Amino acid sequence: MTTPTAHTTRPDTREMVVVHNCFRRQFAALPALVRRVPAGDTARAGEVVTFFEELATALHHHHSSEDDLLWPKLLDRAPTDAALVLRMEEQHERISELLSLAQSQGAAFTADAADGEPLAKTLTALSTALDEHLGEEERHILPMAEQFMTLAEWQEMGDRGRASIPKDRLLVFLGFILQGATPEERRMFLSEMPFAARMAWSILGRRAFRKDYRRIYGTEPAAF
Repeated sequence: MTTPTAHTTRPDTREMVVVHNCFRRQFAALPALVRRVPAGDTARAGEVVTFFEELATALHHHHSSEDDLLWPKLLDRAPTDAALVLRMEEQHERISELLSLAQSQGAAFTADAADGEPLAKTLTALSTALDEHLGEEERHILPMAEQFMTLAEWQEMGDRGRASIPKDRLLVFLGFILQGATPEERRMFLSEMPFAARMAWSILGRRAFRKDYRRIYGTEPAAF
């Protein structure tokens, strides 16, 4: 077994739980958003499907960073838990299949907004599969990451995830992450960001997020 040296600073994985909870909330909300699209309203169908596509892309990059940077290290450093890591990989494949199906159905729904039920059912299955996967990952994988990964290795995963989000959407995505977090989680999450990023969120990001939230959900987000 190869492990980092004992004096290496270990990662704090709480930030990933906050991101996971954002994925949980938004994917769980998608089926209802699809079902509320008026028949024939292709403009609204396009808005909902575009939001789903953004979430799907973010989730894809989140999982890709784990496939490339997390699973190989854990398989090398914690071989007794190989079966658990392999199950995580299989769950990624299942989620990827559901994402692909939903993307295909979403393209058809955008074209005519005639029947969103097939897409809504796939999104429900996707949300269920994702919730199961994230729960297992938080219970079993994140403690292993804290034990067997270095801080620099963990930060590399976070850097890749942020780099995958278009720069003009970073502050909006930050709003969706912070929206459902507890006050303590928000303080923790923001404290990890550079000062300039925190100022950008305070000055520009909060307003941009609220505007985007109203566009997608049709209501005001809860104040935070």
